Amino acid sequence: MAATSSGDVLLLGVLLGFAAADLAVGATGVVVGLAVVGRWGTSSLAALAGGQAVVGAAGVTGPALLAASAWCGAAALTLAAPRRPVATVAFALAAADVVAGPAALSSGGGPLAVRVAASLVAVLLAFFAATWIPPRLARVAALVVAVSAAMLVVAA
Repeated sequence: MAATSSGDVLLLGVLLGFAAADLAVGATGVVVGLAVVGRWGTSSLAALAGGQAVVGAAGVTGPALLAASAWCGAAALTLAAPRRPVATVAFALAAADVVAGPAALSSGGGPLAVRVAASLVAVLLAFFAATWIPPRLARVAALVVAVSAAMLVVAA
């Protein structure tokens, strides 16, 4: 879903929770999804891709509080990444979607380069978090940061 920009951002959050087999991770994914819905007004990944293709990446455009919300959402997903390689990559791609947008294929090379760079950085950070941060601490921190992302949207 995250790689193809199809589906629903809230469903993606729930599926990430199932992939991690953890209720706190599922809640983190849904709260990040709610923050994305609050910013863009839709839960459709295709609409999110279109909005970010026109307006720009969420992490660097718009009001500062909304940009900070995108970064907090990505950080929450990165912290919530489990220690299994395939699941870690899935969480990282979802985090890159939140910041850089899921529109990997668009006209011009700029958006694709930004998306690839964001994906690579997110994968590296997710593997670092899954390896070096104790799982229980990472889950709590992820939920706190996800709630912060939603609160930043409300404050904006």
